[in-house]
Amino acid sequence: MSFTMDVKNELCNEFPSSRCCVRAHLAGIVGFCGAYITENKNEILRMRTESETIAERIAVLAAELFDIELEIVRTGKIYSVDITENLTRILTELGFMQNGVVKFLADPFVVHDECCKASFVSGAFLGGGYVKTPKNGYHFEIKTHYKGLSRDLAEVMTDIGFEPKMVTRKSEYVSYIKQSDVICDILGLFGATDSMFELCNVKIFNDMTNKAIRRANCDMANINKSVAAAAEQVAAINKIKSSRGLGALPPVLEEMARIRLDNPDANLKELGDLVNPPISKSGVNHRLKKIIKFSEEL
Repeated sequence: MSFTMDVKNELCNEFPSSRCCVRAHLAGIVGFCGAYITENKNEILRMRTESETIAERIAVLAAELFDIELEIVRTGKIYSVDITENLTRILTELGFMQNGVVKFLADPFVVHDECCKASFVSGAFLGGGYVKTPKNGYHFEIKTHYKGLSRDLAEVMTDIGFEPKMVTRKSEYVSYIKQSDVICDILGLFGATDSMFELCNVKIFNDMTNKAIRRANCDMANINKSVAAAAEQVAAINKIKSSRGLGALPPVLEEMARIRLDNPDANLKELGDLVNPPISKSGVNHRLKKIIKFSEEL
């Protein structure tokens, strides 16, 4: 089972606490998986989903709101729920009929309160949402064929603290979020706490892994830099040794040159500890730079 279906199944275990939130939640589902069609001269509000659990939720919410019993029909992998009776009343109450015209929009009356906005968005996710499996990255989206509904969804999400980006993908309008912390907050708001914790745990693991990789890369870069510097120093000392002899160097530099030749893999601190008396890393670095300059002037 996909992570998206895990989230949706978890959401279906939650039930809105008030009638206004039930209406907003059902409006979200219907808006994002429903269509108003005419079939055999009959007007139908048809919801289609690949999840039997979501189809059952539609039927339960509709029974709660409108005291109607709906049949779930399976065709292949698709579950359909049709509403044919009292369509005008139902569409009006869900906010999809204005002045006798059916329009799939988020009615301000339906999404008036903060709790209703959250319920509408969670319903929209059940109807047309997708969230990527955490181990493969972070992506949350809700899509619809209705441009106005997608615009309204983005406004509702912004009102409750989330600002999705929008894109048109073929004939679909998509509102999406890619920030992992924001996706965690959304799942928490929906009440999908198990999925939220799963995503947060993966995020923490990925952050720790990335931090360790960056630190390892930094350490390796420093090691490579130190090895290259040591090789340059040894080459400079050998040049001086073969051309004029190390005795041509001032005594403190000669001492430093001999210590470096005897300890080609030592770091600056280790070299400084071998000097008599010991000197700091900056002191070692200063003397080695003078040796290289001496070599270049030969």
